[in-house]
Amino acid sequence: MSDIRMVIGGLFLLYGVILIVAGLVGSVINLWTGLAMAVFGGAFVVWARIKRV
Repeated sequence: MSDIRMVIGGLFLLYGVILIVAGLVGSVINLWTGLAMAVFGGAFVVWARIKRV
């Protein structure tokens, strides 16, 4: 886990999941923002796994 992309992607995924859960309970904007953050974080993690430094 020495690659910064894994850390950034993991944090975006974590915050995205938290916002998705908050969006299912409350505001719709949290749901959409959480989905966008989860996709962005997932892309970062995939990018870090494919292109090793």
